[in-house]
Amino acid sequence: MGRAITIDVRWLRFAAWAFICLLILGAAVGGAALLILLGPKAPKGESKERYPTVRVEEAVVTTVQIMLDSQGEVVPRRRTSMTAEVVGKLTEVNRAFEAGETIEEGELLLQIDGADYEAALAAANSKLAEAELALQMEEARKTQALRDWEKLGNGRKPSDLVKRVPQLASARAHILAAQASVDKASRDLERTEIRAPYSCRIERTYVDYGAVVSPGMPLVDLVSRGAVEVRLPLSLEDYGYLKRDREGEVEDVEVTAEGSLGGKTVQWRGILLRSEEMVERSTRSINVVAEFDEPDVPPIGMFVKARITGIVVPEVVKVPRAAMLNDSEVLLVKDGRLEFRAVEVMRTEREVVIVRKGLRGGEQIVTTPPNAPLPGGRVEVLDGKEKEAGEAPGEDAPEEGPDGNAEEPE
Repeated sequence: MGRAITIDVRWLRFAAWAFICLLILGAAVGGAALLILLGPKAPKGESKERYPTVRVEEAVVTTVQIMLDSQGEVVPRRRTSMTAEVVGKLTEVNRAFEAGETIEEGELLLQIDGADYEAALAAANSKLAEAELALQMEEARKTQALRDWEKLGNGRKPSDLVKRVPQLASARAHILAAQASVDKASRDLERTEIRAPYSCRIERTYVDYGAVVSPGMPLVDLVSRGAVEVRLPLSLEDYGYLKRDREGEVEDVEVTAEGSLGGKTVQWRGILLRSEEMVERSTRSINVVAEFDEPDVPPIGMFVKARITGIVVPEVVKVPRAAMLNDSEVLLVKDGRLEFRAVEVMRTEREVVIVRKGLRGGEQIVTTPPNAPLPGGRVEVLDGKEKEAGEAPGEDAPEEGPDGNAEEPE
């Protein structure tokens, strides 16, 4: 009698699922292989060696007008703080005695009560008259004494006392003292009137009608009208580029000041007036003074930027600051290869460097140096049209895809 074969159902299920999974995996692998075989083939081209790209600028030998930049505050040519010279009560005040008002030269600002000074002047004049009378009387006594001496002197020479020499000297001294008292009283009376020393504008007032003032007491601050000045500091290097005459004095060159008024940039033109010829210890600079005259005058107290016309320098080359290496070298391109060139820098400005020696006209200066340039290294020169301005120099441009857009690198 034969044995019965028993098969576990769980094993049958496992075998079935394994077969299905292998079938799906085989179908996927076969489909992928078919797609690879039937897909489009990428064209094969010869590989081309790529070099770093740079931009160049042709060196041009030219003549440069040096312009010196500075800044400073606008100040008046004169500023005066007037004080009282005599004591007294203010009895009169000019109607325009207010900050900001204009006053003409010689116009009365303040009047101090002068009654006491008029009395002092009258007393001084009285003493002067008495001294003059005393001198005349002494001269008459001298004449009479000499007559008497001729009668009683028995031919002897009269002494100084007989001729009244000391008395006359004393009388003359009394006249000088009396005259000095009159002059002082006159000056004190004049000082009761406070007048404008020049055409000015009132900057600040300290007193008003009815106040009692005393010598040394501040009354008013005045600033001159008309021409104004700007004190401009220059570095020692910039100071050497100022125009000078044969005697070595700074010439009256043009100065342009610039400031903002009402949201607009306004310019004023003036001249360089003088140089202070002293080095400031704190800033190591030398101050020059520019003058701006009417009618083109910036407001007093305004902060302005200024440009001073300096000397003219012939036969130099302007090099962009980005092209400089180590402040004294530039890169040149010759026959597609890099060359280091040492140059003599005359002046460094905001955007360019003025080179005095080391460059010749027509040489190609690299304005976008590679990251690690090597002498004799091969480079590709761009003419400015091959790449957009925003593309970084020295990098290869991404290739375009079929749709015209740049492909992303893998």
